[in-house]
Amino acid sequence: MTASRSAQAFVVLPDPGRAGTLDELADGLRQLKVWAGSPSYDTIKDRINDAWRATGRPGGELARKATVADCFKAGRRRLNTDLVIAVVRALHPDVGYVTQWRQALRVIGGEAQASAQVRVQDTLPPDLAGFAGRDAELGRLRDALQLGDATVVVAIAGMAGVGKTRLAVHLGHLLIRDQPFDRVLFVNLRGFHLDPAQPPADPGAVLDGFLRLLGVPAQEIPFDLAARTAAFRARLAGRRTLVVLDNAASADQLRPLLADTPGCVMLVTSRRSVADLHPAIQLTVDVFSAADAEQFLTRSAPDIPVGPDSGAMARIARRCGYLPLALGLLAGHIRSTPGWTLTDHADRLDERHRDRRLDTGVRLAFDRSYQHLAPHQQRVLRLAALHRGQDLDPYAAAALAATDLATVRSALDDLCRHHLVQRAGPGRYTFHDLIGV
Repeated sequence: MTASRSAQAFVVLPDPGRAGTLDELADGLRQLKVWAGSPSYDTIKDRINDAWRATGRPGGELARKATVADCFKAGRRRLNTDLVIAVVRALHPDVGYVTQWRQALRVIGGEAQASAQVRVQDTLPPDLAGFAGRDAELGRLRDALQLGDATVVVAIAGMAGVGKTRLAVHLGHLLIRDQPFDRVLFVNLRGFHLDPAQPPADPGAVLDGFLRLLGVPAQEIPFDLAARTAAFRARLAGRRTLVVLDNAASADQLRPLLADTPGCVMLVTSRRSVADLHPAIQLTVDVFSAADAEQFLTRSAPDIPVGPDSGAMARIARRCGYLPLALGLLAGHIRSTPGWTLTDHADRLDERHRDRRLDTGVRLAFDRSYQHLAPHQQRVLRLAALHRGQDLDPYAAAALAATDLATVRSALDDLCRHHLVQRAGPGRYTFHDLIGV
């Protein structure tokens, strides 16, 4: 038995449906090459070109050895679907098997395209009016940032809805107020979005956006990820820069985006610990303490009469599980129900809890806020949630709701006050992951 036949005997025909990334598809292609007896790239190229000539393809469009070899390499940002299918057909011309590869390329190619759709900003999102709590965390973070010209990476981790983004954005605004930065960069990395149409952002796409904001012409942006990282760091050299990398999926997603230039402050948020990046400070954020939760409610919904139960505020905070997202939603509802006391709100929450109508603080708070909206506001909220981008403007919301722009602008502003929608930037709105899907 020849060496190639011996290798083939130990390789199972790869299943492209198991691949989840372009690298895994390329690995499957390499396995298929071994399975087929490890023909040379020249042989594969000749088989492809023979088939293409038979279909009348002109000579200028025939495959070259280098482009065929590239299909098998890891680290690709995109694949030539037509060529990959031709490679598969040259190695195993079974129609059903080729169809499996075509479907895998369609799925993964669509995810790669979606991951490349990234919105970067050169400003921070608006700060939260009436920010409350987190005094100890803010003090610790600000102390850690008194490091002169060193590069500082601060990683803020915690569960969904605990307020990591709000804390990072608020800290960023405080830092800008204390000592303005030359540049500010912000991106939502979509690490844990529930919508499969919003996969984690590709680091290469993020760097492409950052480099454009930093003045690099599109034609000068390198294709290779490592080269983009080097170009990004070079552009930050000599500048005092604040970079906020929000909602990261993993250390692998973050690593190419981290600068090592003096004077750069990087704030990272994630539901997972990224301690292997060795940040200057790693902060895990928990739900509010009882005292912070009551302070948050007091600032978010001021001048609301307590009613007969002096412990009503504490009951409300407890029913929301002390989760900042739930407290913010409920505070919006409280502000919009004139005539109700805090005791009324606490009693209503207890009633719904006893009836087991909703079993989490977020769902409970969302339901209370949603039910109090005017019908047109409910409609705008429901239909805006169908938008597949990571944020939207009033024009998109008006198109989805089939209503006039003024009505939609007013509704979006009201939804912000209810904490059902968040401002992503000037004239743009977004949903928290737990609300929008």
